[in-house]
Amino acid sequence: MKVFVVGAHGQVGQLIVETLLTNDCEVMGGYRDPASQAPAASSAFTPVAFDLNQPIDELAAAMTGADAVIFAAGSAGKSLLAIDLDGAVKTMAAAQQAGVTRFIQLSTINAELRDQWPDVLHDYYIAKFYADEWLRTRTMLDWVIVQPVALTNAAGTGKITLQPAANGTISRQDVATVLVEAVTSELHRETIKIASGTVPIAQAF
Repeated sequence: MKVFVVGAHGQVGQLIVETLLTNDCEVMGGYRDPASQAPAASSAFTPVAFDLNQPIDELAAAMTGADAVIFAAGSAGKSLLAIDLDGAVKTMAAAQQAGVTRFIQLSTINAELRDQWPDVLHDYYIAKFYADEWLRTRTMLDWVIVQPVALTNAAGTGKITLQPAANGTISRQDVATVLVEAVTSELHRETIKIASGTVPIAQAF
């Protein structure tokens, strides 16, 4: 399977690429500047120039040949509308144009529940709410939305809790592993909420 990773240079994105490669997947990594951001190309890894400010046609051309897309891009609060929201929507449109049907989206816990949005991340939650809603209701993609609790840089445990309390934590490595597992899982047009826990990821869904 060939998987296109949007946001491959991000903290989670780098772990997604590494995890895909260890699972014998062929990876296309999307980078604003592959020359300075991407690892060396190999038989299983192709760095691709991919800027979410580009027109949809150009994004679609970059991902042509992929079997699935994992969207893990984020602006760290610097460009929530252009990257976290519109960038996600443009990627969905590009995937459909390129003939990619499987779409895995990294979101955040309870993004669909307005009354649970933390004040300090209010605008971030707005972006995630509408990106998730667009994927659910305005596309024909075979999607999985992954909503983790707060992310840490702790070592991955390979185990999670589903439907956790919102105040938990989870390592970025375990989130990356879940996103990779979701690509080939039996989940279809479903949202999963995850935190660190005791259930092996491979058995969780």
